[in-house]
Amino acid sequence: MKNVVLLGAAAKVGKYTYEFLKDNHDLNLTLVMRNPDKVYDQERTIIGDALNLDNMIKATKDADVVISTLGPRPMAEMAENIIKAMDHNHVKRLIWTASLGIYGMAENIDADLGNPADATTYLGDQRQAADLLFDSDLEVTIVRPNWLTMADVVEDLQIDDRHTPTAKGQISRKSVGHFLANLAVDDQQFINESPAITAKN
Repeated sequence: MKNVVLLGAAAKVGKYTYEFLKDNHDLNLTLVMRNPDKVYDQERTIIGDALNLDNMIKATKDADVVISTLGPRPMAEMAENIIKAMDHNHVKRLIWTASLGIYGMAENIDADLGNPADATTYLGDQRQAADLLFDSDLEVTIVRPNWLTMADVVEDLQIDDRHTPTAKGQISRKSVGHFLANLAVDDQQFINESPAITAKN
């Protein structure tokens, strides 16, 4: 039985990820969220804050795969705690979500989110977190969705790597949740890679 831990489970993408995993009888699914008022599956939920190292050590104990839909800030600080917690528990596999623009885009459409090279900006904090994760000894996949929609559909995806600047497009949160759930089930995909995912036109 594979133990999957979902951090940030109260987020919209986290909820979709849960929906695609909840009936998989080959998994033990644990949901981690900060706010007890947002619990939607009492049996599977533990309360924990990614900014609290002890909470993350408790949350990731016995995990085989950790999925993060945490955000939006401070991502670098959360990444540091999760690396320490997973190292403490000898857990290797992490699936992380980040902003598309941390590695640049084909068009300058992220100017309002800041320069990825400046750690004080939104994108810079996201990029710093990604760098910390890739510099760790974890087996990391950093998923970078394009602009998110609330469309109730699982779309066919275009997948680009981090060395290919990606043009502006859209993807439903439901599609992102489906992609993350598939990675949890088949967790040997995209190890130490950062796929950018966009709905095909």
